[in-house]
Amino acid sequence: MRVDCHGTMQRRISLVMPVYNEAKAVEKVVRDCHEKLIKKLPGSEFIIAEDGSTDGTKKILRRLAKEMPLRVVMGDERKGYPRGIRDALKLPKNDIVCFSDSDGQHDPSDFLKMLDYVDRYDIIIGMKKPRRDPFHRLVLSRAYNSLIRLLFGLRFKDIDSGFRVIRKKVLDDVLDKSTTLPECTNSEITIRAAKKGYHIIEVPVTHYPRAAGDTKSFNFRKLPKVVHGLFRGLLRLKSDISSAK
Repeated sequence: MRVDCHGTMQRRISLVMPVYNEAKAVEKVVRDCHEKLIKKLPGSEFIIAEDGSTDGTKKILRRLAKEMPLRVVMGDERKGYPRGIRDALKLPKNDIVCFSDSDGQHDPSDFLKMLDYVDRYDIIIGMKKPRRDPFHRLVLSRAYNSLIRLLFGLRFKDIDSGFRVIRKKVLDDVLDKSTTLPECTNSEITIRAAKKGYHIIEVPVTHYPRAAGDTKSFNFRKLPKVVHGLFRGLLRLKSDISSAK
């Protein structure tokens, strides 16, 4: 860590980004992250965990890795987002880990603002404000965060955000245990960390509409099954945390 000519703290970070079938967006996202974050923090590393893409993403990443210092870990087959996150978060070498989804909905410059909090907090969650998502996602997110508050007594507005800063010591402590909520791994990491006494804060960050279109259409017929499965998972997590005390 050093101080630049403007008095700003410069830290070595590990930027971790899972990628799957993002050929339409990934080049701009990677270049933005390199220019706006990595180049401003000497000694930092940029890790891309590719998850068996089939749309040309791998070819783009190989080309970019020849142009800039990227550590690209290619996947031979699809692991899925939950396992992909856990595996990706085991790769960093630096003590401060910045994590971002690869869909281009965030501004990498916001990480610099979030890093101002790392001396006081162990997890800094990028809270999307305003959130540029379809209406049904806004409703589901609000209901989900309310359920977290009800079950765990934790007041968050965007607990499952895929844009955050985490101290490596937190990941070493809770990551391997975070398998109870496969569709909400970021939430589970946060809940387990909070219950262990780690300090967590939400910081407003810019959020853009998904440039390449949504990942998939929402099937409302599956909503009851999804909600039921998530609720059962949260109850298992609550029981697991209680039994560990």
